Amino acid sequence: MKRNTPLITLLVGAALGVVLLVASMLTTPSSALPNYSAAAASSAAPASSAAPVESSESSEAPEPAESSVAASAPAAAPSPAPTRTTPTADFTGRVGGGGGSVAVAVHGDKAIAYVCNGSTVEGWMRGKVEGDKLVLTGKNQTHLTASYHAGKVTGDVEAHGTDYSFSVPTVSKSSSKSSGLYQATAVVQGKTIKAGWIVLGDGTQVGSVEIGEAGEKAVTAPKLDVATMTARIGNVVLHAVPVSGVTGSGF
Repeated sequence: MKRNTPLITLLVGAALGVVLLVASMLTTPSSALPNYSAAAASSAAPASSAAPVESSESSEAPEPAESSVAASAPAAAPSPAPTRTTPTADFTGRVGGGGGSVAVAVHGDKAIAYVCNGSTVEGWMRGKVEGDKLVLTGKNQTHLTASYHAGKVTGDVEAHGTDYSFSVPTVSKSSSKSSGLYQATAVVQGKTIKAGWIVLGDGTQVGSVEIGEAGEKAVTAPKLDVATMTARIGNVVLHAVPVSGVTGSGF
């Protein structure tokens, strides 16, 4: 029995050492081992925290440069008001209710008009154009007030105590019908005579002849030959000229 004592003692010591080693390993803190879950979480954290930063930057980004330029661009200057121009034209037509005709020639700021019933009622008038208004006067208290709009002259005219209303269009020119206003003057036996003709668009003529400086007497005018621009009273040949706002003739 004594021979086995050292061996037994050695075996007991070895067993005790194994027990102590196992006990030491069991009592080692778990924190000493690598924490793989924590490492994975820490590596993912920067990626998840970057999203709010990008969102914040995009919400605070400045507006596009085009909007800024448009907002600062100066407003366009207003267009100038259109300038009203005086018409340069001729107007002829019958007065309201018939019984006569009227012609108006407008040239710049001047106007000439003639009204005639083909015999005793007739009168020449002159005056100024103010805006779109015409105010013309003549001998024996003859006068005309009118306005022009949309290619027509509309108003009232009075001659020899007779008042007419009218609304007449611009004249139409053609090779066969020279519509418009014409006049001729001559001295016969010491007296001045002045003839006037209104040629309408259909070729109809209305005219009278004033006798004497004051035009105290009027008679029906002879027919005007528009081809030769002449008319005859007895042995007297009258040479007519147009009164036209378009050409300025007769002004």
